[in-house]
Amino acid sequence: MLNIIIGKNSNLSSALLLKLHNSVVISSREILTNRDILLPFKAKKINLIFNNFQPATELNTLHNAEEYVTNSILITAKVLDYFRDTRINKIIYTSSSSVYGNNILCNEKDELKPMNLHASLKVANEKLIERYCSDNTIDYTTARIFNMYGGDDNFSIVSKIINAYRMNQQLTIVNNGNAIRDFIHIDDVVEVYVKLLESENIPILNIGTGNGISIKTIIDYLKNNKIDILVDNITKNELKISTADNQLLISLIGRKIFREVQEYLREELQI
Repeated sequence: MLNIIIGKNSNLSSALLLKLHNSVVISSREILTNRDILLPFKAKKINLIFNNFQPATELNTLHNAEEYVTNSILITAKVLDYFRDTRINKIIYTSSSSVYGNNILCNEKDELKPMNLHASLKVANEKLIERYCSDNTIDYTTARIFNMYGGDDNFSIVSKIINAYRMNQQLTIVNNGNAIRDFIHIDDVVEVYVKLLESENIPILNIGTGNGISIKTIIDYLKNNKIDILVDNITKNELKISTADNQLLISLIGRKIFREVQEYLREELQI
């Protein structure tokens, strides 16, 4: 089975390519200018993994509304249309925990309450995939990933903490770092995707550890281990808490142990 991963600049795409055999990564920009880049795969039996979206570093900007929407959902639609007559075995769409809004323990069956444009467009993609797969009898999974870190990461708050310390720079945190987040390492995410490609009838799956921790707690932990991070605080509207109900995930992978963000930081900063 050939795995086609959409989104060449995605950290997750790079990690999946190292783990999945018989896989190719296709650039969203190339698809936009020439969809026939997909032609060599049209007659094959394929799995599709969608990691395409507005670049993470530009999620909070709207300098170009058309480009934002194109990157976020139009690429998905173009790929689906192109492969309409192709034998698609499985589709995985990489979504986000942000679709739940403020939710203490997010369950796959909970009502979606997106609070920003990014989350709303993720929901739109989810609905597009759901309808397409229903109409064409294709198995699919919407993977709602919580706060992923690790790998070739230059966006997550975890990577920003590491860079701030290494470069002796000030780290900007929001609302004193009190928001609770569920941090999951990219290697754990990749393991789940591999398992999903072997599984059926899991339309929605939370990918998170089920445990929450605040940035303030992480920074205090580092300080107690003689790692001082210079911080500057800004006040901003944000999700106060976001943790995964991961019972379905545990039933899929058969374990409850995930890499802890403190362990990762200990290794990266050589505590």
